[in-house]
Amino acid sequence: MSEPMVSAAADPGSLQRGRDYYLAGRVRELRVDGSAVSAIVDGGRAYRVRLDLTPLGLEGRCNCPYGAEGFFCKHCVASALAWLDSADAPLEASTVSKGKRGRNKSAGKAAGKGASDATSRSGRDRRLRNFLLRQEIPWLVAELLRVAGDDPLLRARLEVAAGVDAGEAFDDRHLRSRLEQAFDVGYFVDYREAGAYFRGVDEALTEVAKLTGEGFPDAARELAAYALDLLESVADRIDDSDGGLRGAIERAEEIHLDACSASAPDPVRLAEFLAERALRSEYEVFLTAVPDYVSVLGPAGMARYRELVEHAWNALPARRSGHYDTCRFTATFLMERLADCEGGTDALVEVLSRDVASAYDVLRIAQRLRDDSRYAEALEWLERGLSDFQPDPRLRTLAAECHVRTGDRGKAQELLWDNFAESPSLEAYIALRKVAGKKAFARWRDRALGVLRDQPAAGQRTDLPPFSIGYGHSTLVEVLLWERDVDGAWAAAVAGGCRVELWLQLARARADAHPDDAIVVLRAAADLEIEKKDRRSYHQAAGLLAEARTLAQRCGCLKGFDAHLLDLRTTHKPKRALREELDRAGLP
Repeated sequence: MSEPMVSAAADPGSLQRGRDYYLAGRVRELRVDGSAVSAIVDGGRAYRVRLDLTPLGLEGRCNCPYGAEGFFCKHCVASALAWLDSADAPLEASTVSKGKRGRNKSAGKAAGKGASDATSRSGRDRRLRNFLLRQEIPWLVAELLRVAGDDPLLRARLEVAAGVDAGEAFDDRHLRSRLEQAFDVGYFVDYREAGAYFRGVDEALTEVAKLTGEGFPDAARELAAYALDLLESVADRIDDSDGGLRGAIERAEEIHLDACSASAPDPVRLAEFLAERALRSEYEVFLTAVPDYVSVLGPAGMARYRELVEHAWNALPARRSGHYDTCRFTATFLMERLADCEGGTDALVEVLSRDVASAYDVLRIAQRLRDDSRYAEALEWLERGLSDFQPDPRLRTLAAECHVRTGDRGKAQELLWDNFAESPSLEAYIALRKVAGKKAFARWRDRALGVLRDQPAAGQRTDLPPFSIGYGHSTLVEVLLWERDVDGAWAAAVAGGCRVELWLQLARARADAHPDDAIVVLRAAADLEIEKKDRRSYHQAAGLLAEARTLAQRCGCLKGFDAHLLDLRTTHKPKRALREELDRAGLP
């Protein structure tokens, strides 16, 4: 295997970022087993990678989101490079990974050509090296200085070799300018342009990330912070519908953390920087610095960080119900993260309980206590929340769970019944059924079905006899279908009406035994789609009619159904798109 094979398997962005990860030492637990290797790569979290060298080439799997789609991701690239650099590196391979691009002959030829090119370059490198060894030192120095003048990173590496401190050797002016150009907006970046814009941003950030692996983490740290400033300055002029801004912020934060981990920044100054940037940011920059930076900050840095966050939190004015305040959210969130990191559940509950102004505030406290198996304490808070605030089904649901945990299923059933009675739904019915158990549920079932039958019927539509559509008895129909009482659900729908999608579900469930009923429903649903007058709806209508025609053929009424189709084509003759969809569905 060779680097050209890895290059051919990955897209350029993954290749560069994977190389950065490898150089930064993010690959660990590399295990080689013949022509296969497994590894863990530290990214936003630890990702597991598996590489296989098969007769068809290099194949990679990773449990990151990008790798899960079948791509040869940056974590695969980093693992492959670590494999190449190990004592157990594979000698050769015949083709590239299929990734998401498929296996094909041209890919194999490309890999073969890459290997050939690498061999050719190796020969040229040897000739060039021999030539350079024969040259005069002054000429070599002049050539090297000339090249270094256009390459700040090479210049910095040479200066470090000459004894200059690495923290002072790199001239970051070129990269600062590169970031400014990449992040410059000048006008509003709309949805169509946002993807290309953020790809350019990522390329610039990749150049910054290289610095840590090359031995200049201080420069990388400063440039990552500068990139975050630039991002916040242009954020309001970018359509971020696809989350590109959040991704770019997280990428810059990742670079900053990597750089801090690879260097030794002053912990107190770093704490001040992290706290100040988070507290003034409108875009949640460094909002989750804790616990990620704990090992970098150390005791002194964490003490200073805690001091600053607590000061901001204690300085907050009294909370106003129903009023959202960005500063309050940020300071409180930082305090919650700090408390959770350093003091666990008790410290977090203490922070959360300072400003309890809604049922949701109570819910958060109770959820944390529940997660810590402290059910009795959770119930104390939940009872307070149910007493002090408007009834909240989330509080009742969690209280029911805690009562089950403490052995009081009766109380749990009463709370879940209140949820159902207040807002009848299939989900509330199922929740009550699961807690009550089959025997105890009988009494609840009768009451629940009574509530559902008392709901108002749907309005009759005269053009869809004999069925009513609307909400009507939809929940009753859903419940009976869940219980597999198809005939009961059909009777409920006929009596009180239901949503169109439920009529279709009922029709299909009864199609074998009652095809005539199913045909009427499918025809009516097709008419509703045709009324919408758009291509997608015409396609849906044609599918429904084709489904109904199959049933008509089965029950011997095809002639009458085809006559209906002819009438439909005549009635809607001006609708060319509808005619095309009917033809495409194979309808006469």
